[in-house]
Amino acid sequence: MGESRPHKVNRLWRPAALLHQWLGKKHKTIMSLKQAIAARKAKQDDAVRTNPEVDAKVTQFIADNPKLYEYYNEMTKEQLIRKLMLGKMQRNEYTQQRDQEIIQWVNENPEVKAKVEERIKNVPAENRQRAFVRVAKDEAMRQTMRQGQGQPPPAQGIGV
Repeated sequence: MGESRPHKVNRLWRPAALLHQWLGKKHKTIMSLKQAIAARKAKQDDAVRTNPEVDAKVTQFIADNPKLYEYYNEMTKEQLIRKLMLGKMQRNEYTQQRDQEIIQWVNENPEVKAKVEERIKNVPAENRQRAFVRVAKDEAMRQTMRQGQGQPPPAQGIGV
């Protein structure tokens, strides 16, 4: 093992997949990982993905709404980013509010809560909250569908 082999090149062992991944095409040299990532990112940036059908629809929408296009075209990049983030923030707030309403509905209906808890009993703790909301939404949809099919609505705790 300690013998010197003059006819053999001493190289660090590397899996073949990694060796070929970083080989340069012109000089067959090994690039560093940082260089490989930068090259891949530059290649992706050059090839911006566009869907021709969606692009045609957007072009038609712009042609049909020149004032709207002008409105957005006059905005600064900062204003456009803030407008986009506002929409995402509002969507997030709506989702959180809806989730809280569903959780409240489940807590008010013990039979539904038992069904939901039964379905998520094997879910890992870190995913349990999301799973609870997802399963509760499914159950709420089932309850709504049952009411629409002529079945009596579930008991709400209010007697007449």
